[in-house]
Amino acid sequence: MKRTYRYTASALVLTFLSVNAFAQDVKVMISGGFKAALEKLAPEYEHRTGDKIVIIPGPSMGNTPQAIPNRLARGEKADVVIMVGDALEKLEKASQTQPGSRTELADSPVGMVVKKGAKVPDISSDAKLRETLLQASSIAYSDSASGRYVSQALFKKLGIEKEVAGKATKVERIPVASEVANGKYTLGFQQVSELLPVQGVTF
Repeated sequence: MKRTYRYTASALVLTFLSVNAFAQDVKVMISGGFKAALEKLAPEYEHRTGDKIVIIPGPSMGNTPQAIPNRLARGEKADVVIMVGDALEKLEKASQTQPGSRTELADSPVGMVVKKGAKVPDISSDAKLRETLLQASSIAYSDSASGRYVSQALFKKLGIEKEVAGKATKVERIPVASEVANGKYTLGFQQVSELLPVQGVTF
């Protein structure tokens, strides 16, 4: 049941690693899966180039105003977008990115968290994962690529679509793990790179 998403970057106006004669802001629209990594890498880049990275977060897809495609559609500007590959392909087909600028950055699997201190369920097989989901009082998933997989593919593959319909919730815009940490949901699914930076949960 493991699903992996490939994160890609593409330049809209200028290439991300170019060194320019004058310091400038480099606007980076980025979805949650790679955001923590960029925040760690940004200071070194800024020190080396003199440029300032401006991070503009948002999901790779979805209906929220913060979603990267929706930001671009209403005219917001960015120099670089970093997002899930299949969502970036749609921007490429619409000629919203610079041709040939796409770069593969990382593969990010989907994972699960529970509130810190809660019993960690055994999900080592499809059967045990299925039982865990059936017994959970509530389940949360993201409004981006990982959530689409969980709601449209995983539940179906496990044959539990009807059973979890009333207790599975799509969390828009904010990290799923933060809602689990607050006790709002029993289980939370999102890309591992988005789950690990959040305090108050067990991966």
